[in-house]
Amino acid sequence: MVKLKLFIFIIIFSSVFLVAALSVYYDFFSVNYLNEVFTSTKDLVDQSYYLYSVFFFLVYFFVAAFSLPFAGVLSIFIGALFNFFDAVFIISLGASLGALVSFLFARFTLKSFMEVRYKEQFETINKGLEVNGIFYLFFLRVVPIFPFFIINILFGITEIPAKKFYLVSLIGMFPGILLYVNAGDQISKITSINDIYSFNILFSIFVIGIFPLIVKKVIYYFKLIKK
Repeated sequence: MVKLKLFIFIIIFSSVFLVAALSVYYDFFSVNYLNEVFTSTKDLVDQSYYLYSVFFFLVYFFVAAFSLPFAGVLSIFIGALFNFFDAVFIISLGASLGALVSFLFARFTLKSFMEVRYKEQFETINKGLEVNGIFYLFFLRVVPIFPFFIINILFGITEIPAKKFYLVSLIGMFPGILLYVNAGDQISKITSINDIYSFNILFSIFVIGIFPLIVKKVIYYFKLIKK
């Protein structure tokens, strides 16, 4: 009962604090202000395009290597700032190399610890590799059953060669990268509050959410992977 009252108090307090903060700093969350910030950032990128390409590649590599929880938002942001194919290249290279670093780090330093800490997940992945081979890694990249950092680390303590892990991961992440970059490209065209509800933006965001579910259904329907 005490825990329930404490939980309710925290919810009420957090809600009041959030409403108060939004009322004071409303301008910072307005579409006009966000558009101004984006335009300023885009101008900086355009002035030193290749320098910022390298900068955002390094940022994405760092995010992927350390499995920080905002890779999706960063992907959309990069998609909004850069040309479509350049954004795809930056994210693909950063994501795949970052995943490889996590994989190698786990392989050479964390094997004993991870086999105990994630015993159940490790057994699931080993069984999946046994039954489905390398396609199982592709499946996990397209359909995120496990968080990506878990995939990187747990595959690092399997016997899969690093080269195969890198190439399959790159291919498996590619469709999702295209969707995020497309969403960023559509969002970059927002100039007013009404643009947020445009078909292209809503559809782009909808596809990001529904794509893994569709792929999962297709793979299971055609029995391309055994559970």
